Amino acid sequence: MKHEVINRLATVWCKTFFTEPVVLLLFVLCAFVAFFNNCKERERIYFLIYFLVGTGLFVSSELIIILKALTGRNYAIFYETSNSIFELAEFIAFYFFFNKCLCYEISKNVLKIFLILLSSLFVAFFARLVFPGYSTESLKNDSISINVIEFFFLSVMCLAYFYELLTLVPKISLLKRPSFLIVTSTFFYTVLMIPFFMLSRDVLKLEAPIFYTLFSAHYILLSIVLIAFLKAFLRKEPITK
Repeated sequence: MKHEVINRLATVWCKTFFTEPVVLLLFVLCAFVAFFNNCKERERIYFLIYFLVGTGLFVSSELIIILKALTGRNYAIFYETSNSIFELAEFIAFYFFFNKCLCYEISKNVLKIFLILLSSLFVAFFARLVFPGYSTESLKNDSISINVIEFFFLSVMCLAYFYELLTLVPKISLLKRPSFLIVTSTFFYTVLMIPFFMLSRDVLKLEAPIFYTLFSAHYILLSIVLIAFLKAFLRKEPITK
């Protein structure tokens, strides 16, 4: 049984070229660094929570693989729920980050609207879980839809940040700004992944190898974001600077 579990994990990780355990290790490392370098800064603390939730998501993902190998049962509801909690934690952390970074009131107002809209979607999603007629297929489609909307909102906020860089006189070099590294990596991560998640269900059904290759690209882009966070958290100045 032990060998069966190990083989199942190796098989799943191999499909995405072992990028999944790398992301898990980076989440653990980010959580560790953020815990000892939060400087009592509110934005750092929210991202610490995000790192912990991300660690929990990937650990639960591995546990689901093990349980599925042992029991043969489908744990889609548990996985999609965990993924949605992760997305909520992610957007809340970025909400406080952008709320501190952005200067224009219109950008902050749009950010608040995005938070209200996304929170409403999460409430509706979790409310539907109590209904027995909520199929696994609908659950997965709704989870992906929320993911796409969240990425769209984050990409818009990244564009607002870049717009302010072009219209306001910078006080320090861009490469010395922790926020610039975070926003740039997040922008490319969200923009490039929106088309993939919109088509992911169809791609998985038609060309599974392509799906897993693209999913490994998703993990690589997420790894770059986490590395940007590591670099930002190791600096003493505020990450919103």
